[in-house]
Amino acid sequence: MAILVALGFTVALSGCGKRPAKPPPAPLEVTTITVAASDVPVSAEYVAQTQSSQAVNIQARVSGFLDKRVYKEGSLVKASQVLFRIDPKPFQARVDAAAAAMQRNQASLQVANLKRTRPLAQLNALSQKDLDNAEGQYEQAAAAAAVAQSKAQLDSAKLDLSYTVIRSPVNGISSYAAVAEGSYVSPQNSQLTTVSVLSSMWVNFSLSENEYQRI
Repeated sequence: MAILVALGFTVALSGCGKRPAKPPPAPLEVTTITVAASDVPVSAEYVAQTQSSQAVNIQARVSGFLDKRVYKEGSLVKASQVLFRIDPKPFQARVDAAAAAMQRNQASLQVANLKRTRPLAQLNALSQKDLDNAEGQYEQAAAAAAVAQSKAQLDSAKLDLSYTVIRSPVNGISSYAAVAEGSYVSPQNSQLTTVSVLSSMWVNFSLSENEYQRI
């Protein structure tokens, strides 16, 4: 009996002993970097509008009825390309009239030269010769002035006729036609369209005060 009690006491003591300790956890892996000052580029996105650096107004330089729009609205046009045509008939009539007047004045000049160089009826009459020379010089000068005036009028009429063909002065993109075909145009209401140059463009966008300070 004493032996059984001793054995039970021994078993009880062994059951109350400490359990074996768990092994420590493995160390965690970490990554380290060296901090240093450096320049960092700042980028941002904004909604912007493009604008031509040169917008050329196409205008009429003479008065008349707009005969035809030649170009396609919104298309790319080249320098010297025809955009509009004004009815040329009245201007052609002025050119023809100025040319006829110049021919008449040139004929008058030839007559004045003939009178000045014609042989005198009386070679020994010095006074008559001087008088004829003086008259001839006067008529020649008047006819020459009339020819010069007619030439200036003819050149002006030809210039106005050339203005009936309206061309683009630059390469660029065309805008809409501000005047419809058949309308009467003049230098006073001469805005026909606009051609915007694309070789150099502006980009317009807005920044808030905070964004401006950050940049």
